[in-house]
Amino acid sequence: MSINDAKFFKALGDGTRLSIVAYLLKTECCVCEFAEMTHKDQTTVSRHLKILTETGVIKQQRMGRKVICSIKDDEVRSRLLNMGIKPAGKSGPQKVGDVRTRSERVKEVVKKRYGNIASKGGSCGCGTECCGGEAQSPIQISASLGYTAEELAEVPESNLGLGCGNPGALGDIKEGDVVLDLGSGAGIDAFLAAKRVGATGRVIGVDFTKEMISKATKNAKKNGYKNVVFKLGDIEDLPLDSSSVDLVLSNCVINLVPDKAKAFSEAYRVLRPAGRMYVSDMVLLKELTEEQRNDEELIAGCVGGAILRDEYLKKITDAGFLIRKVLENKDISKKQYQGLPVESLKVVAGKGRR
Repeated sequence: MSINDAKFFKALGDGTRLSIVAYLLKTECCVCEFAEMTHKDQTTVSRHLKILTETGVIKQQRMGRKVICSIKDDEVRSRLLNMGIKPAGKSGPQKVGDVRTRSERVKEVVKKRYGNIASKGGSCGCGTECCGGEAQSPIQISASLGYTAEELAEVPESNLGLGCGNPGALGDIKEGDVVLDLGSGAGIDAFLAAKRVGATGRVIGVDFTKEMISKATKNAKKNGYKNVVFKLGDIEDLPLDSSSVDLVLSNCVINLVPDKAKAFSEAYRVLRPAGRMYVSDMVLLKELTEEQRNDEELIAGCVGGAILRDEYLKKITDAGFLIRKVLENKDISKKQYQGLPVESLKVVAGKGRR
């Protein structure tokens, strides 16, 4: 296989790009149509189109004020069809067996639960009385995870008690840094980072729940934060340019993501060469049963989608990161997760060489 062949196949190994190609096998269309079709913002769509164009899968032609996309030529069309890619309409990504089906179901469960939390209040799942334990307030939960009283008083309405650590406490956040918060929720970690980066820095929160983005944006406006912006997006497919941020934060979110390898790969992509990542997340100490894996309460509660500790760390290094520090909190299992085989893992990593 030649290098060009490898790039061709790699370009098709992404759900969003596969959707675009499937649609173009049916008909050509303007680049402006893909944002609605794929439910991605235009920046993300443009990046995918660039990859498909550079690898010779599609071509773009300007026609008046529009840019029209189509399959590059009949030879490429035939090649794509022979690979089993079927022409499709605007119905979203093609499903690839049971893995894709589970991925979509998990995202629907998470989006619905966290949308309700943002709109109506409540909890993510297993940290509260809904799993048989004693109810705790967001302040009690966050205080037990390492947030100071001063931090919790900063923007109290942004603390929903959904974290499993305090990623901002894992290392320096420097004045002038550009910080990305993966799964930013109502904004607690983004606002705390914004104080530390100062007027010359910037914080970007990305969340795929519209209700959370709305809540965080209102919190920012109400409290006068000028250096924070919240974007609707999927952390498996970040709406940011490559090498554009200094620090990635994430608090109890990667466990909710079906494709964790892709999430870490995206974090690596958007970091600058000397970039770093501070992550707090839930991992498993032993494997779950199939029933537990499919339990929607456990999925939304940061357990059902979690993976084993060593597998989690391997996905980080496979993405290219160098792990510099690992901290573990096993007490969280009894305090918030009713004795389930989980722990809170805190990781400090730097951008290394692939």
